[in-house]
Amino acid sequence: MDRGWRRRAAMVDIFTMPRHASTLQVREVAWEDPAAAGLRAAMSAELDPRYADQEARLRPLLSPGPEQIALTLVVEDGDEPVACGSLRTLAEAVDVDGAPARHEVKKLYVAPGHRRRGLATLVLEELRAAAGRSGDDAVVLHTGTLQPEAVALYEARGWRRIPPFVPYAEIADLSLCFAASTSRTREGRSTATPAS
Repeated sequence: MDRGWRRRAAMVDIFTMPRHASTLQVREVAWEDPAAAGLRAAMSAELDPRYADQEARLRPLLSPGPEQIALTLVVEDGDEPVACGSLRTLAEAVDVDGAPARHEVKKLYVAPGHRRRGLATLVLEELRAAAGRSGDDAVVLHTGTLQPEAVALYEARGWRRIPPFVPYAEIADLSLCFAASTSRTREGRSTATPAS
């Protein structure tokens, strides 16, 4: 993949959203960055109990290596990391109505005290826009059947269900996969505004 878009997105954007006069900043960081790693650990602590009886099946498929990650974003509220998400480069493109999706949204998470501020939508749209800037016409994601709040978010933001793709076909009974077009976000930043 051309890494030029990564340099252009080094500082993705700065957003000011009213909430106790807070300023949110979206930064690109390394997958191993402590802020991103801490948010992913909090995500695991929250979600792992839901799938505890399936951990042996899920763990190898849900843990990408750093070499697979094309982009990781962290949202900070002042000095506090409050949300994150990544784009994983897929080993095989997923066909989305004739458009190859070469990237998957991974590890989208918002810390509990910062939910219902539009941060998940913000990160999701930034990742979608980054996939578009990299040349993709579509982007995909995976979530689990025990995460109704994630399903509601994706459906509300216009993502549509698709059959489980590799490697999630192996755990189809626990998987829900979604796709979205990047065509409206390919040129520059996403046009979507964060939900409140």
